Amino acid sequence: MKFSVAGDSHGQAMYGLIEGLPAGFPVSIDEIDKNLKRRQRGYGRGKRMGLEHDRAIIKSGLWNDLTTGAPILIEIANLAPRSEKETRSIPRPGHADYAAWTKYRLSDLTIYAERSSARWTAALVSIGSIACQMLSKLGIEIVSSVIAIGKIHCPIPDSVCVVARDASPVYCHDKLASGEMVAEIEKAIDKGDTLGGIFAVSAYGLPSGIGGYGELFERLDSKIGRYFLAIPSVKGVFVGNPDVSLPGSQYHDPFAVSNGKVSRLSNNAGGVEGGISNGQPLVVVASVKPIPTLENGIDSVNLKSMNVEKTPYVRSDVTAVPAASVVGESMLGLLLLESILEKYGNDSFDLLKGRLENESLPCWNDGLGEKHHR
Repeated sequence: MKFSVAGDSHGQAMYGLIEGLPAGFPVSIDEIDKNLKRRQRGYGRGKRMGLEHDRAIIKSGLWNDLTTGAPILIEIANLAPRSEKETRSIPRPGHADYAAWTKYRLSDLTIYAERSSARWTAALVSIGSIACQMLSKLGIEIVSSVIAIGKIHCPIPDSVCVVARDASPVYCHDKLASGEMVAEIEKAIDKGDTLGGIFAVSAYGLPSGIGGYGELFERLDSKIGRYFLAIPSVKGVFVGNPDVSLPGSQYHDPFAVSNGKVSRLSNNAGGVEGGISNGQPLVVVASVKPIPTLENGIDSVNLKSMNVEKTPYVRSDVTAVPAASVVGESMLGLLLLESILEKYGNDSFDLLKGRLENESLPCWNDGLGEKHHR
């Protein structure tokens, strides 16, 4: 399975392409649009979200709403006009402006914002929604929650009540913390500042044995690091409990037996050991930096004159952590589906589902390993 996105932030449209999906799966366009709408919302989002009305337009790959095995191309129209009318020569610290200019040498910093803008995550959410729909039919549910904005934190939940999370203006499962996060954002608005934060995204029902250690990027956790760091503004990724100050006797998850099956007494590993899923919920924690466009500006250099000047204000969010949590769901869905298809094949969805459901956990005395013991 492969996927990619294309399009400029203020071009005609954004495009998401996903290849290698099994045939015969019914795709819900309404579910894609629902997730696109969630990505646009969240307290602290900028004025552009009121200008866009994201809807998924399927250009290829479906027949009567069923996947055919062919690549699926999705178009999402851009409606908001470009806010910068003149050539921009003052780079924003924390944005791609300066670094991209040194590489590509095109003398208008607005060019680089067209690709490095988080607008392309709309396309990613559209194709990621298909992956999440497919995983749901395989018994795997992916849910995110914001656990920090600015200085306000709450614990990583063992499970998330989606109704409570969606009732929160910042997509936080904790009602008390949610209210404090909103107040924190309001303070930043008053100061003309921006805020970062943390979100957690979990996959429930993921079977053990997904991923592998044979090749470096077959490892599930290495894929998570690689893919999640591609999300705009994500600066750090952790799988499991990030409190590594705990000694090994408290951090590692003891085995137990429950109803004749192997179980765990905790899940600090976050569902991955040795690059392979271990049957526990997969938990990914991602840190998101503050938005680099500040209303009051920040010291920079005008590349035309080489004079120190304040950065100009460009239409932007105060915080995008809630939106990033929705993007995180899609990214986790895409990488997990990719790993599952690598193991079980991608010809027909019904065959894939049957293979996954019919696979049983190994038995120590099944005889398969006897020749290795001689």
